[in-house]
Amino acid sequence: MPYSLNLLKTGAILLALFLSLPLLSIFTELLYVIFQNLNTQDSNEILTIKENLNHFFSYLFIKFLKDTFLVLLGVLSLSFIIGVSSAYLVANFEFYFSNILEKLLILPLAIPAYILAFIYVGIMDYQGVFYELFHFRINFFNIYGVIFVLSISLFPYVFMFAKTAFQSEAKELIEVAKTTGYSEFKIFFKVAIFTAKPAIMSGLMLVFMETLSDYGASAYYGVDTFSAGIFKLWYDLNDSYSSAVLSGFLMIFVFLVMYLEYQNKTKRKYSFNQNLKIFIQKRKLSKYKASLASLYCFIIALIGFILPFIWLLYWGLQDTKIFESEFYIIAIKTLVLAGITALIVTLLAYFLSFVARVSKSHWFSICIIKLSSLGYAIPGAAIGIGVMIMFIILNNIFGFALLGNSLLVLIFAYMVRFLATAIYSLEGGYNKIHTQSDEASLFINPSYKTLFLKIHTPLLKHFLWLSFIIVFIDTIKELPLSRMLAPFGFETLGVKAFWYASDERIYDAALPSLCIVVLSLLVILWIQKLSKE
Repeated sequence: MPYSLNLLKTGAILLALFLSLPLLSIFTELLYVIFQNLNTQDSNEILTIKENLNHFFSYLFIKFLKDTFLVLLGVLSLSFIIGVSSAYLVANFEFYFSNILEKLLILPLAIPAYILAFIYVGIMDYQGVFYELFHFRINFFNIYGVIFVLSISLFPYVFMFAKTAFQSEAKELIEVAKTTGYSEFKIFFKVAIFTAKPAIMSGLMLVFMETLSDYGASAYYGVDTFSAGIFKLWYDLNDSYSSAVLSGFLMIFVFLVMYLEYQNKTKRKYSFNQNLKIFIQKRKLSKYKASLASLYCFIIALIGFILPFIWLLYWGLQDTKIFESEFYIIAIKTLVLAGITALIVTLLAYFLSFVARVSKSHWFSICIIKLSSLGYAIPGAAIGIGVMIMFIILNNIFGFALLGNSLLVLIFAYMVRFLATAIYSLEGGYNKIHTQSDEASLFINPSYKTLFLKIHTPLLKHFLWLSFIIVFIDTIKELPLSRMLAPFGFETLGVKAFWYASDERIYDAALPSLCIVVLSLLVILWIQKLSKE
């Protein structure tokens, strides 16, 4: 038993370290640049590196920093306003179609931001419905377009967290606030938001990470965020050193924000109402106020999901490519790739979660899980750079010419990116299994294999399936990694849609985008049904 446990722990450590290699490779590249400056005898190479870095810091870095800061500020602010206000309305009040609108306000998550970006360009086109109705069009090819698209796409994260927090507020708080003469506006600003602050911050943290990870919308609208800048440096300017430097800065920035958020959580202690009998009850609004609340939530749902989805349906279903074999070949390749990735990632996450549980060491569990989950916090473009640097180093050492020639590189990058998602999906299942069941199983049959296959697997089958489906959809929607690391001639639905849009063939992008959105929509509806059960 001790021998097999040590073997499992060793395997988990090696796996976690292997999955963190792309992130370490970026810092290795930075140290290599410094070492080259100090030790190389090739003056031309030194001069090239210095000129590239000087050009990067003099002309590009400030631009990348400014655009990223403005996009983050705008998206976080707008997501906060839309997500919190709509969540407060559906959680606290009864108004016309409130139950339907509550479900519709989550559905914008089914449409990736880069797809939403060219949908709104199509809607605002001179042949689009907006121009025909109002005889003017809105230019989205600027930083305001990126902020709008990302906010509409990501606000459901804040909405879901805030709604749950508002629904779990104790009714005594509202009653005390009313007796002190607080109006509904004062209750919202001085009571509700304050008590829901931890949940709102969690939602905003997800919006923050997704905004930093965005490449498609920013690149399509011509805004130089960090993720778009990494692509521009590596591909357009052929400057791998500056690209590694920017990726390193991005990683350090993300880790710093995560550390500050963790410190804030540990310093401040919150509690929430766990007595379902004293949960806040929805209050009825007057007809006028109910109409305004319905209209407000409907406009958000219309802009975020209904209108874009109708546009995709209209242009996607009349696309003649639906009768061509090429489209189905790309779709099948995408689905097979996503299925293989989801299976591997789910199995690895299950193995790591199992070892972390049976090790009975809190420190070991934290290290393994956190080390394996670093990829989720890092934008896809930075992971792509790290994976490329890693395989270039392996090629130089062992002669493995996999980069650009094998799907293994792309699948490995997906593993790094989505392993945390699978681990967090399984954590919910493991929290429902009491540790005494492990002890009883090991007492009757002291075998970790039996515990893994015959005890945990049947109990976790729904959560394993949930993990598989979530990773499957995330893989289909992923754009930067698919574009950077796919072998020559291999295209996914997301890459195909992005290339069509970039080539100003917006209506041709509708069909592959529709496939992605329909699959994502089915998963979101299934998860909603599962959460109710």
